[in-house]
Amino acid sequence: MQWGQIKLLFILSFLILDLFLLQQFLSKQDQTELNEMTTTSETIQSELQNNNITWSEEGIPEEAPKVANITSSQSKFSEEILSEIETLKEDGNQEINFVRDNVLKATIKDPVEFTEENVTEKVDEVVPFSNQYSFWGWNKEQNVLLFFQKANGRTVYFNQGGFLMVKVEDGKMTEYVATLLSFETEETESETSLISPLTTIKRLMDEGKIESGDEITSMNVGYYSSFSLEAGEENGPQVFGPTWKVTVNGDENHFVYAVYGTIIDTQEENFIQTSKENYGMADEVETSDSSKKNLQNSGETN
Repeated sequence: MQWGQIKLLFILSFLILDLFLLQQFLSKQDQTELNEMTTTSETIQSELQNNNITWSEEGIPEEAPKVANITSSQSKFSEEILSEIETLKEDGNQEINFVRDNVLKATIKDPVEFTEENVTEKVDEVVPFSNQYSFWGWNKEQNVLLFFQKANGRTVYFNQGGFLMVKVEDGKMTEYVATLLSFETEETESETSLISPLTTIKRLMDEGKIESGDEITSMNVGYYSSFSLEAGEENGPQVFGPTWKVTVNGDENHFVYAVYGTIIDTQEENFIQTSKENYGMADEVETSDSSKKNLQNSGETN
């Protein structure tokens, strides 16, 4: 056998050996990481159990999904939705007004009665583009039905640029205001690994948001922007980060940025009240109280 052939055989042999050793190293590394993740998960579970915090197996995902940030370029209604709004005008059942190009306000001439069981169905009949939103809830103290816009099948929480709010009087829908964000069609960022559901729960426990005896009933990933633009500025670009919504005891919600674990302070009452004031939907009593307060403040200033 010639020396050249022998040298080539040695090179191939060492290459195969190197590939084998690399495969063994990567396999061992993956197993180590898996063991660490399992240990961490078990440690958190034990800590939660020791603090008498329980969770629903059906409502809590086993793993965190990979979700990218999304960007809204502006707040506006598409041509298709504008066509649907024009149809509403022609039907004559609603008085349609644009507070601004990107804010629709409508008064329902013949108020629509509804129940808790058929609320979304009735809203669909009143607002033809309501499929753009997910139902957040009926705030009976504020007398409104609140919906948040959806993006990529996930909810965009508490943003003035993308919500639907329906005013309720005597169990009937009387008027509504709607805004819509326009999201970039192409993903501008790669999907990001999120903190695990159990790590998120522990973060809330450590900060005193979850206490002994609480039950985590559900967890979902949506979007939130900490730089929500004020009314009149909705056309500015916004970046939305993946956010865990953690529901405790069936009715208490907490929000955590799903990449870094930062707890988000959201106030539903403040959001609704601000929206009412921005778009002239305050109840008569609220308007009266507000006027008195403004008069008092004006007097103090002067």
